[in-house]
Amino acid sequence: GIDGILAAYHQCINSVQLYGPTNASPIINNVAAMAREAARTQQAKDYYILLLLTDGILTDMAQTIQGIISASELPMSVIIVGIGDADFTDMERLDGDDKVLSMGGRKAKRDIVQFVPFADFKNARPDRLAAHVLQELPVQVSSYYNSCNMPPVYPPPPC
Repeated sequence: GIDGILAAYHQCINSVQLYGPTNASPIINNVAAMAREAARTQQAKDYYILLLLTDGILTDMAQTIQGIISASELPMSVIIVGIGDADFTDMERLDGDDKVLSMGGRKAKRDIVQFVPFADFKNARPDRLAAHVLQELPVQVSSYYNSCNMPPVYPPPPC
């Protein structure tokens, strides 16, 4: 769970040198390709969640925006956790809470990005970080399946 992720982060951060360039579009496009394939099935049950940990400003912002806009019609969400003290203004822009993400006349079909600055939670209990990281996910998943007119599938009751 989140405790394991935080423990691994704290263990590694002192021995790993983080540096740029920071390119998010290749991984977003790769996960989008998997989500696109899953969406082609009649009984699309798979939903993809990409967790990106970044310590800096994206060097491929335009390509990342285009990738997110394209992915916004797919069964996919992107959670970005900003690590460190960098200027994460661009990450806030990707998180479509205040304004629909758009570029070159194209608009995202729905908000699929949640940005969380880790610094806001580094001294908090892990469950507060987890709650914030996952806060928008239920709405994102529901909005995708509602846009496809796919009602939720509930498991059968236990015998």
